[in-house]
Amino acid sequence: MARPSWNRNIHYHPVVLRAVPPDCKRALDVGCGAGLLAGKLAARCRDVIAIDIDAPALRRARAAHSSPNLTFLESDVMTHPFDSGSFDFVASIATLHHLPFEQALRRFQSLLRPGGVLAIIGLYDLQTISDFVYGCAAMPVSWWMQASRRHEPVSAPIRDPAESLSEIIAAAERLLPGAEITRQLLFRYSLIWRKPGGESGPVVRS
Repeated sequence: MARPSWNRNIHYHPVVLRAVPPDCKRALDVGCGAGLLAGKLAARCRDVIAIDIDAPALRRARAAHSSPNLTFLESDVMTHPFDSGSFDFVASIATLHHLPFEQALRRFQSLLRPGGVLAIIGLYDLQTISDFVYGCAAMPVSWWMQASRRHEPVSAPIRDPAESLSEIIAAAERLLPGAEITRQLLFRYSLIWRKPGGESGPVVRS
């Protein structure tokens, strides 16, 4: 039996998938990379757009994931002419730190319809004692997961984050009031936010 694929981003796919709203009609995967999350979203949402600016990653994604309700788009989410309020769900894993941070949060907010849900798994710059304590605790977990599973290389450009966790929380409080931010173990945080208004079922959080 083949070992399941794993990396620090795949590890948090379940957090994102649990946040998908009921009867999700249209979802956007920002920075889709090799398309692993997009393929999973296609099984839950009526229509999925997976966007990335990295052409080699998109070629791999298109080769690996084929579904009539899944479209891979080579473009910049910050400038692509999406209609405002056109998505029920916007997801982003390990992508936000590649973008202008606050502008990207505003962009994601504008793309959601009222009642839509934003789910982010992001990276943050380790600065405080507690950051480094979490980092030390994460290493043996990461080593064990890599040893017990088939490691999936990250197939997209890598960049170190610039924002601290406190800066991320402060920006979210200003721009996405009510967002739930959780420090995750593997050098990641999760941000789940529902846009006010609309009729939607409960968001199940991790």
